[in-house]
Amino acid sequence: MKKTYLLDANIISEFIKERPNMQVMAFYAARKNLCAISAVTWQELNRSVKRMAEGKRRTTIQDFIDNLDGNVEVVPYDKFAARICGEMQALAEKDGRTLPNYDSQIAATAISNGMILVTHNLADFEPMKEKSFLRVEDWFAA
Repeated sequence: MKKTYLLDANIISEFIKERPNMQVMAFYAARKNLCAISAVTWQELNRSVKRMAEGKRRTTIQDFIDNLDGNVEVVPYDKFAARICGEMQALAEKDGRTLPNYDSQIAATAISNGMILVTHNLADFEPMKEKSFLRVEDWFAA
């Protein structure tokens, strides 16, 4: 089944909170078979857990990531996405702006796969929306 939604790290992090946003959880439950994460988000999650101090919280998050690995498709950052990303970055630079590398790679992955990026950080992706066909949803505000 083709995936429709590319979940940003701030959406994925709701899954392990003691009190997650119930609206986000409901949206995910209704669409979980249509959701994936980008390889860049996968990288961010793994980097974040490895930077944490040893302890119960790190173990819990590592267990969550290990479980996520078998249950959520990871969409690769490929040649087509890299081209889109480079073009978006160049257009932004012409306007005197620099796009964040990870966020622009995540946005390009969504665009190249015809997916909707789900994030709570709409402002972070606004410059990319202006320069591309990026579609974004915020399940916190929907």
